[in-house]
Amino acid sequence: MLESRQKTTAKPNTSRDGRHLSGRVLVVDDELPNRLYLRKLLEVRGCQVFDAADGASALDIALGMQPDLILVDIIMPGMDGFELCGKLRDAPLTSHIPVIMVTAKSKIADIETGFELGAMDYIRKPFNPRELILRVGNALALKQSKDALTIWNKRVSRDLELAGAIQRSLFSDIPHFSSRFEARIAYRTCMDVGGDAFDIISLPEGRYCIYVADVSGHGVAPAMISSLLKATASEMIRRYADQGPAAICNALNMVIRRRIDNPSYYATLFMAIHDPGTMQWRCMNCGHPDPVFLRNGTRGDSSIFSQGGGTPIGFPFGPEKPYSSADEVCFADEGDTFLLLYTDGLTEARHGRSREECGRRVEEVYATVVGNPAAPDKPASLLDLLEDEGYELGDDDCTAISIHMLAPEKIALEERVPRDIHRVSDVAKQADAAVVALGISQETATLVRLLVMELGANLVDHAGLDEEDTFWLQIRVDGGVCQLVLVDEGAEWDLETALNRELDEEYLGERGRGLAITNAIVDRIERYRMNSKNLTYCTIVDQEDG
Repeated sequence: MLESRQKTTAKPNTSRDGRHLSGRVLVVDDELPNRLYLRKLLEVRGCQVFDAADGASALDIALGMQPDLILVDIIMPGMDGFELCGKLRDAPLTSHIPVIMVTAKSKIADIETGFELGAMDYIRKPFNPRELILRVGNALALKQSKDALTIWNKRVSRDLELAGAIQRSLFSDIPHFSSRFEARIAYRTCMDVGGDAFDIISLPEGRYCIYVADVSGHGVAPAMISSLLKATASEMIRRYADQGPAAICNALNMVIRRRIDNPSYYATLFMAIHDPGTMQWRCMNCGHPDPVFLRNGTRGDSSIFSQGGGTPIGFPFGPEKPYSSADEVCFADEGDTFLLLYTDGLTEARHGRSREECGRRVEEVYATVVGNPAAPDKPASLLDLLEDEGYELGDDDCTAISIHMLAPEKIALEERVPRDIHRVSDVAKQADAAVVALGISQETATLVRLLVMELGANLVDHAGLDEEDTFWLQIRVDGGVCQLVLVDEGAEWDLETALNRELDEEYLGERGRGLAITNAIVDRIERYRMNSKNLTYCTIVDQEDG
């Protein structure tokens, strides 16, 4: 008998209408004949059927089995069909399951109640079997489509998350330090992937090129184009840097136009090349927002950056080489100057309550941020403060690059120190005297001396440097704040161990007590690894000033 039944239920197309259904259906009815009839009607067409005689049992089965469809009789003792619909809707495990009411009620108010409680359809008793099969088939097909879409969305979400992680690894926000300027980057995308591009590229003779770009649109295509733009820009900058930003942008424009055959996609771009020999910046603005320009604590004339420039990179109209050296804007590096490069995600961000655009508020907040030397990460502070004020930065990609041109009189000490503990000791003494000469208290100067000694000794003993190797040290004093920058080409740190593990006797014995002392001295310490170099940045606020 069992074998015969299995053969019968294995043939789904034995009904006269030939309609084949696929899915798991829960039938809820307090009358056994109704349940048996619906079971037979659905099983012969290929459904796997469960049944329950009351609402409580149906809820347990639904939570455990999570069927594809539930047929609910409204009039039942105890928990009726309306209450069951509400509980199914409110439970996370069953809220997505479609429910069809099977009811003898005919009042519009009763039907509205069922829909309000989450039912998707209803069938009046007594029902026509063909009508029920059609409605069940439509409900199951819709459920299967939604399930397939959910699976696809999850897969796309995972792919985008991975793509975003790969893209973020291409766009490093590690700060940059040179003898003449410091550059820091804050980068936030509105999706897993973003359409902004930026880079800081080292060039021969101590020159640097810094740029930021914003690809039109949002989503995967702009993200791919931004990655292409970065790779192309790196090549073109190194190839045409001697000819200046106009030549670089012409070459970049040609490549993007030829590879992106879609007029909807182009990129605004601002590029600046710093030359320590001439102490000048050469800039090119390709349809990008003008930078914020602050010199000696006051706002400079940012309109100078609109005096040249041209159309965005990859703009589909006009000549392939639209830029000339006449479009470049030059200004002197006079020190004590800040330049903020940003994408329009900042200025176009709207306030959560007033819905006003951020606009010039970016410049005003940035002026406040740069006035606090104890807060080194200027662009991150800028974005945080704008969000604290209520601006919604998540609607677009936001990139901010803060360039701080150093005032020579604020550089207390700059040395390339050999791997020699005696020379390290001498430099530590010089640091003490140098910061005192710039107004730092002797107590804090002693801490600076100890910090230089401990960091230098650690490099001499543990960095794996050769005898002839050196490390670069710079100490600045701004008001009552001492900032120390140290760059070495030693072995890569195990930052997870160095920063997070307990400094027990075994570890201190291996590495000395330098880490513990260093962490106790400074108000803030940052450590980075970039292009085979270790970078340490420390901040000490003068005890008397702070």
